[in-house]
Amino acid sequence: LETKQRMEVGRDKLLRTAGDVEVMQEELQALQPVLSATAQEAEQMMVVITADKKEADATKEIVSMQEHEANQKAAEAKAIADDAQADLDMALPALDAALSSLKNLSRNDIVEV
Repeated sequence: LETKQRMEVGRDKLLRTAGDVEVMQEELQALQPVLSATAQEAEQMMVVITADKKEADATKEIVSMQEHEANQKAAEAKAIADDAQADLDMALPALDAALSSLKNLSRNDIVEV
């Protein structure tokens, strides 16, 4: 009796499981078009992403070259500015001395010349 009951419970579980599997297969078949469409969308997005990445890499390379050129020009400009400042630093004392001498000149000194 107990064995018969256990067999019936086991059979009932197998039947329920078979029914569950059938429902899951139907759900899987119903979701198959969605899965297929999603896979195609993902594939298309990968194509777009790959193209965008190539474009971004090319832009990055151009920007890198422009940055290098800008840094070189900035270094050149700094060298010119430093050179001009050095020349100015040398010329300012002479200018100050000339202005001081000019202030000390009198009218008689100018007439004498």
